Amino acid sequence: MSEQAIKKILITGANGFIGGSLMRYYQNQDQDVVGVDLVGNGDDIVQGDISQPDTISQQLQECDVIIHTAALVSNAMQDSDMWRVNVLATRNLIQAAKEHKVRRFVQISSIVAYGNSAKGEIDETYPVHADGGSYVLTKLASEHVVLSEQASDDIEVVIIRPGDAYGPGSRPWIIAPLEAIAKNQFMLPEKGEGFFRPIYIDDLVRGIAMASRHPDAAGEIFNLSCEGYMFTKDYFTPHYQWLGKKGPLAVSTKLALRISAMASKVADLMGNLNEASPSTVKQLSTKSWFSIKKAERILGWKPEVTFEDGMKVTHEWAQEQGLLGK
Repeated sequence: MSEQAIKKILITGANGFIGGSLMRYYQNQDQDVVGVDLVGNGDDIVQGDISQPDTISQQLQECDVIIHTAALVSNAMQDSDMWRVNVLATRNLIQAAKEHKVRRFVQISSIVAYGNSAKGEIDETYPVHADGGSYVLTKLASEHVVLSEQASDDIEVVIIRPGDAYGPGSRPWIIAPLEAIAKNQFMLPEKGEGFFRPIYIDDLVRGIAMASRHPDAAGEIFNLSCEGYMFTKDYFTPHYQWLGKKGPLAVSTKLALRISAMASKVADLMGNLNEASPSTVKQLSTKSWFSIKKAERILGWKPEVTFEDGMKVTHEWAQEQGLLGK
């Protein structure tokens, strides 16, 4: 079947890492695209609150596809905020999409949906498992909200489960680790031999775009990740090298959990957020990786950017941003 023509795309979370990258991708393709975020830019990103779709009703007019990237992704956020943004806002948005006759709704979820205790290679038929805190729970709930609408035949839905997305602008896997390493506050559980599944942002964006227009993608879930995995110590070694430091510091998971739990308690008492929470420790201790055969078979997608090339571009960006010091 031929790919479906798209007149207009709306991207939520357009100021974010994935949302902003999608905006640039479609603009380079001369595609009619509009972004929505809590803060607009007076140009191609309008101010709007997806939990109140009336604020973006004008942008939903004549929209063919919504790519929903807006979400709270930190393990340090309050449970109530995670539920409000990741689940309730998603429900409100997809209902508004149906009312405006939007053809396809693409939900950007996460591989954390499989949980942290899974082992080995995992494909999209693997049971989801909420064992990673409120972030995992709300991601699963938002998937359920979206997939339940597919049965109504009023809208097509697609779920994307990205791997560990990195590249210029990535806070979880580039900015936050660099900040922590610079302060000597970073360690890796599982002696640095947890499995990391990096996917460069350009490859992820290309896969999302393909899923947004391929007719056979409707009603499907896709893993978009690298082929196989690498150890966390190998992924984070360049971060240390960029900062001129020795590392990574690799410890047992038991010790990392104990330290992160204490740090979280201190952060709570001081009214701060601790990004190196026990949930993050568990995520970096996993022993699973993700099959991308389905995306290859249906979408014709495979990652193209090597880890070395992706990190080279990211290193140059980090230097330009002043993240590596003088």
